[in-house]
Amino acid sequence: VVSGTADSAVPFIGTERWIECLGRKRTGEFKPWLLKGDVAGTVTSWEGISLVTVKGCGHTIPTYCPEAGFEFFANYLKDE
Repeated sequence: VVSGTADSAVPFIGTERWIECLGRKRTGEFKPWLLKGDVAGTVTSWEGISLVTVKGCGHTIPTYCPEAGFEFFANYLKDE
């Protein structure tokens, strides 16, 4: 699951809460992911699901943050 941190339509904190309601064990806490040496967001993991945030992005990540959105997608395809 991916969410921009500036998304007012579907705030990432609500998405995190929804995942918590699934009752899965959390396996990773707010690990930062980087873009050009800067923190571009975080990855939080539960059994079988992860939430990736993209810092400063709104609801449509490719519109608000195309470079970070592309990097997220490339990392997803590489299973990173």
